[in-house]
Amino acid sequence: MKGLKKILGLTLAAMMTMSLVGCSSGGDKGDKTEVADKLQQIKDAGVLVVGTSADYAPYEFHKKVDGEDKIVGFDITMAEEIAKDLDVKVEYKDMDFDGLLGALDAGKVDIVLSGMTPNEERKKSVDFSELFYEDSNVCIVKKGKEDMVKSADDLKNLKVGVQSGTTQADYVTNTLGMTSAKQLKRIPDLMMDLKNGNIDVIVTGKNVANINIGQYDGLSIGKTTVGQEVAESTAAAIKKSTDDFDNTSLVKSINNTIKRLKDEKKMDGYMQDALKLAEK
Repeated sequence: MKGLKKILGLTLAAMMTMSLVGCSSGGDKGDKTEVADKLQQIKDAGVLVVGTSADYAPYEFHKKVDGEDKIVGFDITMAEEIAKDLDVKVEYKDMDFDGLLGALDAGKVDIVLSGMTPNEERKKSVDFSELFYEDSNVCIVKKGKEDMVKSADDLKNLKVGVQSGTTQADYVTNTLGMTSAKQLKRIPDLMMDLKNGNIDVIVTGKNVANINIGQYDGLSIGKTTVGQEVAESTAAAIKKSTDDFDNTSLVKSINNTIKRLKDEKKMDGYMQDALKLAEK
């Protein structure tokens, strides 16, 4: 009888041990960090928060529409199309261009749409969608001096202005090695500096240049393009995936919207609409 009790006791102990092991295993699974799906977070919130710097016509700029100040432009149309495909609303956060990627990393915005060109330095900290528009770099100069810049080397002997945080700023600083280039946060401030003679030339994208010279008397676009190895191209920036954050489905959805619009041949029309709106 004692032998039977001993056997029963050992069997019960083994069963309890197995039960504890099972509970422990289940507890470990519960302790694992759940991966946040960014696309699902946006859909749950019902809002896509877009970071932009609305001083960069025709990509994004302020405009009075029916008496109300609104942010409009090519990138804004893209934001609306992305949000439409996600079935959510759009909210814009307007800030200095060089603060956009920091805001994205901090989770203050969901994506950045601001005439932003993917380059190797930016790709270290954020992911990008497919490109949806490409442009060239030009020089803005005073009228009568369109031949002043015949090559990129000519820039080294001039007082150059660029918007801080842009690929043009990276180009003149790192590619041309110009430590003296003046970097300002907003294009209108650079235009006034050029008009007032504080700088000789502004390096920026062609579409941006075309819009801005129409708003300032005495300025023109130079005859030579520069920095085409870092020519301006545009994509959406998205916070990088981590162990507890997944952007895969969001990037895929944005790329699907871009493909749809390209297939429908909408991009050039959107840019022309933005150019016309900026000229009014």
